[in-house]
Amino acid sequence: MATILIFSENRQIAHKLCDSLNKGKYEAKLCSDQKELRTAAKAEENPLMIMDASMKWTSCRPLLEAGMELNCPVLFITGDRSMSSHLQALYGGRSQVAVWPVGQKMLLELIRQLMGEPSAKRELHVDADTQVVTLNGRRVELTAQEMALLLALMENPDAPVSRETLLREAWGYQSIGETRTVDVHVQRLRKKMGEDWIETVYKCGYRLRLA
Repeated sequence: MATILIFSENRQIAHKLCDSLNKGKYEAKLCSDQKELRTAAKAEENPLMIMDASMKWTSCRPLLEAGMELNCPVLFITGDRSMSSHLQALYGGRSQVAVWPVGQKMLLELIRQLMGEPSAKRELHVDADTQVVTLNGRRVELTAQEMALLLALMENPDAPVSRETLLREAWGYQSIGETRTVDVHVQRLRKKMGEDWIETVYKCGYRLRLA
């Protein structure tokens, strides 16, 4: 069983990550410094690190340096999607970035990628011209507006997308007072695609789940 080392100064985030991973096939441990990383590396080659990007740089730097030395893959957790490129540029080894809050399936998929394990992504094929999508081989016909909404969600698969962003991308609206329109069309999409393809993200909007 692979061991995941979680580094975070936010106990709530750390425990949520730990719970999600322990429900899968991974053993998750909360760690605080590079000594624990080096100890884990002696017991298991190239342990994977999950690093909360909100940690102080004085704490992050020695961990990243030790991770590079030990050839450990790193999964950064951040609440700011715009930081993704910056975070990956900080680390010269294998890395991925997850935007918090992150669903369990997406979390496990990113870990599988970092560990070189087979992907569990589901198959979604879209033909915008015919307004037809194929879900794991099942054909589904959409209206033009449903297709526009799906394409807007696909711009950031497995990441939360706000109602305002969806409204702007799929309808061209700017007013936040029209977001109920998004909710109605999401329900229509769910009826056609299945409830598990589009996830509601509390106080944000929706997420297209491919993992």
